[in-house]
Amino acid sequence: MLKHWIELVIVFLFAPLIFWVGVADIDTWLMPTLFCAGLICLLLLLNDKNFKRKKLYRVNELVPHFINALKLFLPVAFVFSAGIYLIAPDIFLSLPMQDPTFWLITLLIYPLVSVIPQEIIFRTFYFHRYKKIIPSKHLRVFSSSFFFGLAHIVYGNWIAVVLTWFAGIVFGYRYSASKSTPVVVIEHTLWGSFAFTIGLGMFLLTEPSLV
Repeated sequence: MLKHWIELVIVFLFAPLIFWVGVADIDTWLMPTLFCAGLICLLLLLNDKNFKRKKLYRVNELVPHFINALKLFLPVAFVFSAGIYLIAPDIFLSLPMQDPTFWLITLLIYPLVSVIPQEIIFRTFYFHRYKKIIPSKHLRVFSSSFFFGLAHIVYGNWIAVVLTWFAGIVFGYRYSASKSTPVVVIEHTLWGSFAFTIGLGMFLLTEPSLV
């Protein structure tokens, strides 16, 4: 049990902070690092006889979970859209309007290079690996969301950390309810694509000048 606590602290607390402070060219190394971390977590899961592999491909209840996700997404997306339009009109729809090609490419590759590795790491792996030391589902949701937000400190702005902390709670509860990586990958993609479209994606790409 102690080794799992040590592992958790090193991987999910110290590693993002060290990466943020110690890596000069974050844009170059972030995606390869995320891919490698996701692959390692996936291999550990596949080699764990107690892990139910069907969580990686379960889609039998995808539609009802997606409908539930939309019930939260639609009103929140409307409020965010209206708020950004009123408070920061200069960034509203800035990416699709100013660089539609990059915007489309981002939406296409984002689920593959970012969402899937993150959901394997922060939901599928985290929830299984640390279930014994964090038996409470709610504590796993909140602790994983905390580390999920902390990992986004590499972007150098507090908006990315706060947004992803709240998003992590949503994804954590969805994973707990569905026990499905594909379900939470789809919901994560929905929110992320919205963020890149509406103007918030600037805080998840480079260090923004507005902060």
